[in-house]
Amino acid sequence: MNQNDYSFGQNDDGSSHEDQRAEFRLTGRATVTLELEAPDQELGDPGKSLVCHTHDLSANGIKVYTREALPNGALLPVVVALDGDSSEYALMSEVVWCNAKGEDGWAVGLRVMDSDDTSFLEWMDAVAKAMAED
Repeated sequence: MNQNDYSFGQNDDGSSHEDQRAEFRLTGRATVTLELEAPDQELGDPGKSLVCHTHDLSANGIKVYTREALPNGALLPVVVALDGDSSEYALMSEVVWCNAKGEDGWAVGLRVMDSDDTSFLEWMDAVAKAMAED
């Protein structure tokens, strides 16, 4: 990841939830895979995942755009891949808000949670490194 990939930023899309962040955000492209339904290997069920992209993230939050609404309070495993960084970060998230964006789908605010068996510490380090490069 280099300094041209991520920078401090504000996205002004009119969402009232934007002002609720207590920390700086990075603007830069990242791919986020949300696990909506866990796979069941015994039944051969692959589960259900939703791949989306973001330009707005911080150490403790991610805003994504999805094709479907997600319920507030839902706890979802996510995998985040920052463009320009070969690492993927397996995290736990909570849906804190979900707003319709007309025919374009939904804007969803996720809170990144500290959880066992996740890449939370590595994620915090990656975001700190991206901020230091700016």
